[in-house]
Amino acid sequence: MLREIYIKNFILIDELRLEFNKGLNVLTGETGAGKSIIIDALSLIMGERGKNDLIKDDKYKAIIEGVFSLESEEVRQTLEEGGFIEEEDEDVIICREIYPQGRSTARINGKTVNITFLKNLAPFLVDMHLQHDHLTMLRPEMYLSYIDSFVPEAREVKEKLSRTYAEYKKLAKELEIIKTEEKDRAQKLDFLAFQINEIKKADLKKDEEEELGILAERMRNAHILGKTADKVLKLLYTGEEGFSAYDQISSAIEAISAGKPDAFFESLRGELEDIYYNLQEIANRLTRYRDSLDFEPGLLDQVESRLYEIGKLKKKYGQSIEEILDFLAKAEEEFERLSTVEERQEDLKHRFALVEEEYYHLAEELTEFRTKGALRLEEKVHHELMQLNMPYIKFMVALEKKNAPSEAGIDEADFLFSPNPGEEMRPISKIASGGEISRFILALKKALAEVYRVPTLIFDEIDVGVGGTALTAMARKLGELSRSHQVILVTHSPQIASYANTHYLIEKKVKEGRTYTLVRKLDYDARIKELARMLGGENYSDITLKHAGEMLDKAILEN
Repeated sequence: MLREIYIKNFILIDELRLEFNKGLNVLTGETGAGKSIIIDALSLIMGERGKNDLIKDDKYKAIIEGVFSLESEEVRQTLEEGGFIEEEDEDVIICREIYPQGRSTARINGKTVNITFLKNLAPFLVDMHLQHDHLTMLRPEMYLSYIDSFVPEAREVKEKLSRTYAEYKKLAKELEIIKTEEKDRAQKLDFLAFQINEIKKADLKKDEEEELGILAERMRNAHILGKTADKVLKLLYTGEEGFSAYDQISSAIEAISAGKPDAFFESLRGELEDIYYNLQEIANRLTRYRDSLDFEPGLLDQVESRLYEIGKLKKKYGQSIEEILDFLAKAEEEFERLSTVEERQEDLKHRFALVEEEYYHLAEELTEFRTKGALRLEEKVHHELMQLNMPYIKFMVALEKKNAPSEAGIDEADFLFSPNPGEEMRPISKIASGGEISRFILALKKALAEVYRVPTLIFDEIDVGVGGTALTAMARKLGELSRSHQVILVTHSPQIASYANTHYLIEKKVKEGRTYTLVRKLDYDARIKELARMLGGENYSDITLKHAGEMLDKAILEN
């Protein structure tokens, strides 16, 4: 539901904030006062293209903001997935800004979005019926959902059909893949066999490359490393007697042992003995390391050859041995799949035939339900048309079979309409707006009131071309519709305005040579005066005023 709209620096509006309520919200005023400006502003936050000639003062940008309560689960889910709202949020703010240079931006809760996203979101928030425009609800792709809403007993069949169609598509895709692969399957198998054999023949070990790299580097520097080992060994252990670290520590221990006993030196002797034994161990390790540097002739060539072989495999199959082994596992899996494809193909064909049979069985069952639903919808719309004084208008729901299956079945629907006796039935979506189509749209919306889930319906002068008793019938019908939906409309009809739950008067004022549009909410007395003006013009009589009061009281009583 649209709770509030804020407009700044837009056409004739300096700054305006309007709160809308549940029920019927009516905007009235003299022709040219600016009623449609508010509808134009609403169109912008629903994704219509903005132009810089909409800006009132071209030194500043124009701003339009709409605050919507989150009543649709589909809208909430879309906005949550996009990161626009949190789980606890109850409202969402949609903003459009138009700059003097012609650039415009769109934001949802402060986060910039493109206009396409806004246009795709808009039909779930607002349905706008503008002059010479078509409604969201007249999109042919929505017709089946309307029909289905009149046969709730078909819900279980639809759910089964949806699941069966998903399996149908999955199997069809698998069969298509097999068919595509059939031509070059043998070539693929040969190539996979070559890759598998090449990797397996290499007999790779997980950490082999790193270990071989260390070994190769050691062999290349064996002479230098050996000299370093000898030098360190002499300094620590095997040097000239009395000069190695081992001999010096040994002499220090003997000196402490020969002296007088003392707790300090006893402690120190223990630490020196640890160093003494550690030096022995280090010397042994140095000796073993030095001896290990005596490599067999040709070993370096073997190691480098192995590293080269691993490098070639890395260029083909991955950046590391681990990636190469992963590639091998996938190649073996693919080889197994292609090797058994003929057996799988026969099994898939059998399963596909069973699923296809089940799909068409369910689709035919759903078509039977929809035939009933179409008749119920026709009856309901005809009933509403009768109440709108349109007994000669014909409406028919046409169901036809599609060539290809879909998740929704094998049906496609169209709404056909004939405004006058003798005229052929034509698709509603191709009929221009007018008095008949406006009343028909109202009848259709009323018939679908319980199932049409768009919370806010906006009409711009839906009463154009309608008069007399038909206009009174339309007013009542709008009042009925506003019990299930929020309705916002611009009207010149006092009959319709009298049914408003919230009534705004749009006025045009001139101040210091500039024209402004002002809006004020009307109380009971002000509403009577506005209805009198709509009935009799600015110079209305007391009789007109009384008639306006009676009209308002009657509408309030009916509501």
